[in-house]
Amino acid sequence: MQRISKHLRIGWRWLTGGWRLFLRNPWLLGGMGLTTAVLVGVLTLIPLLGGLLVALLAPIWLASAYLAIDSVRKMPMALPASLRLPALKQSPWQLVGVFHNHAHVLPMAVTCLFSAAAVLLTNLPLQALAGNAWVADWSSLDRTSQAGVLVAMLLVFTLYAVVAATLIYALPLAFLRDEPLIPALQHSLRASRHFAVALLVLLGLLLAPFLLGALVSRFSGWAGYLVSLIISSVIFPVTAASLYCSYRDIFDARESREYQMKPEMRRATDRRATSADAVTQ
Repeated sequence: MQRISKHLRIGWRWLTGGWRLFLRNPWLLGGMGLTTAVLVGVLTLIPLLGGLLVALLAPIWLASAYLAIDSVRKMPMALPASLRLPALKQSPWQLVGVFHNHAHVLPMAVTCLFSAAAVLLTNLPLQALAGNAWVADWSSLDRTSQAGVLVAMLLVFTLYAVVAATLIYALPLAFLRDEPLIPALQHSLRASRHFAVALLVLLGLLLAPFLLGALVSRFSGWAGYLVSLIISSVIFPVTAASLYCSYRDIFDARESREYQMKPEMRRATDRRATSADAVTQ
C-alpha cells in the first residue's frame, strides 16, 4: 500500500507539472488538442478502418506534441498576447511537426506501422472470444456470451495498455534524444511497467471526455459531442504534457545518476543492466 500511495503521489506531481506546462502556451497546445479531438472523432466514424487509422496516426500526433511541449518548456516566459493568435493558427500544423526533421521520417514510419499492426493483432482475440456478441445488445445476450465479451474486453484492454506502455517513452527517447528506436521501445516498456500506477493517474484522465460526453449525450447527442470535444481540447494536451514531465523525471534522473558515477562504476553497471533497468531499480 505504501508503494501504491507513493506512486499515486508521483502521478499527481506529473499531472500538476503538465498543467503548468499547458498554461505556458494554452493557445498552441489547446489548438493541437482540439485538432486531435476533431480528427479522432471523424476517423472513428469510418466503419472498420476508423480505429486502425487512429492507431496509425496517433504516434505522429503524440511525438509532435512532445516536440511542441519541449519547445514550450524552453520558453523564458509565458506566451505574449501578441503571439497568441499566430500560435493558435499554427497549432494544426504542429501535429505533424515530427516530420520537420527528415531524420525522423523513417523511424516514425516504423513506429506508426508497429502501432497499427499491434492494434490489428489485438482485435483478433476480440473476434475469437466474443464474435458477433461484441456488437449485439448487452441485454439480449445470455450469460455465456456476456462472459465472453467481458473476457475479450479485459484482454483487449491489457494488450492496448502494453502497446501504449511501449510507445509512451519510446517517442521522446527516439525523437527528442535521437536514441535508436528498438532499444527505446524496450526502455519505454520497462519504465512504464515500473511506474504503472503513476501512469494510470495520467491515462485515466483520458476517460473524462468520453464519460462526460456520454453523460450529456443522454439529454442531447450534439451537446454530448460538443462537451467531449471541448474537454478533449484541454485533456489531450495536458495528458501529453504530464507524460512529458514523467519522461523528464524518469530519464533525466537516470542520466544524472549515471553522470555522477565514477567511470569504472559506470562501466560495471552497464555490463550488469541496461539503461532502462537502472530506471526501474
